[in-house]
Amino acid sequence: MPHDLDTFTAQAHDFVASHHPRRDDSIAPEGSDAVTVIPERPAAQEKIELAQALAWRRTSFDAGFGWIDGPAAHGGRDLPASFAAAYREVEREYRVPDEGYTRFSVGILCPTLLAHADDQLLEEFLTPLRRADIVSCQLFSEPGAGSDLASVRTRATRDGDEWRIDGQKVWTSGAHYSSVGMLLARTDPASRTSRGLTVFLIDMDQAGVEVRPIRQLTGGAAFSEVFLDGARVPDSRRIGEIDAGWQVITTTLMHERAVIGSDGAVDLALVPRLVELARSQGVDDDPRVRDAIADVYVRAESNSLMTQMFLDRAADGLPGPEMSLSKLLLTDNLQRISDIAQDILGPRIAADTGEAGTFGWSQLALSLPGLRIGGGTDEILRTIVAQRVLDLPRPTR
Repeated sequence: MPHDLDTFTAQAHDFVASHHPRRDDSIAPEGSDAVTVIPERPAAQEKIELAQALAWRRTSFDAGFGWIDGPAAHGGRDLPASFAAAYREVEREYRVPDEGYTRFSVGILCPTLLAHADDQLLEEFLTPLRRADIVSCQLFSEPGAGSDLASVRTRATRDGDEWRIDGQKVWTSGAHYSSVGMLLARTDPASRTSRGLTVFLIDMDQAGVEVRPIRQLTGGAAFSEVFLDGARVPDSRRIGEIDAGWQVITTTLMHERAVIGSDGAVDLALVPRLVELARSQGVDDDPRVRDAIADVYVRAESNSLMTQMFLDRAADGLPGPEMSLSKLLLTDNLQRISDIAQDILGPRIAADTGEAGTFGWSQLALSLPGLRIGGGTDEILRTIVAQRVLDLPRPTR
């Protein structure tokens, strides 16, 4: 396998091009002109797309592109992170299946397992997760513990070599098609803070686990709530030490913010759609509109370069608190894109006139709050940047 980046990138282009056509982001997906950052699909369409995404993940893994910077012992190639970043850039040029179905498994859970799991869990789960033989979801937030995960109340009670799980989780992406969930539970009932928490990998298709969709502002149901009533998980599925789950979820959240912040395709892919909107509405020569679109493009490119610099500098592969800034800049830029579309369209973004490429932008405006909350709210991330990146003083209580 090549260790020259240019040769590797050329091989990546040849591989992806042999399976998928090039992308044209100025064209809306066939059958829809919706613009959104949290896709919502009918069940039948989702089933088809999920199968395509899993098949592509297996094809790319078997061809040596499934874990480019991962350990060779678990199916990786031990190449630098820059090679993995180059491959992601190549994929963005083609109409590959939506990687969102496996994003948590691949980009968040696997590096967390590498940092905290024992050899048995690594052997059992790493390769199947990277190859999409297993799909996972995250079971952290609760009705009374959204961004404040130290307030988690879901209980894990020891019963021999197993744990009994009782509680409720909310805002879970992909719970209805996942086979395992990364669960945060309280194992010390006397604790009320970040102490006394433990992380497990729990089977989702067992008695005692019920998944219900959550209806959102957009009318879709991209998230679910999960009810746990006497569900069981063996102690061998525990990630890290008992009552030391806070260290595990800290690693998880770092990687989650890295994944969200480094996904420059989200805002960059919307810029051509924004240009097409301005052109179709006859305002593409308006200096104010042109400046606004140029501004979001520059912000997207700058954030992408800055984020890659953060990842290249990451010690031992663990993203630092700087990734909170990357995620903040991404959501801020998406808000700017939405504001430009609303300014161009006026009332037509809220009232469907039947004109193609107009009302579909309402999906972006309505789905953005979900992204601004996921991976930590904007307010929490600003506090992290202030205290842990800029070293500003903490508030006096």
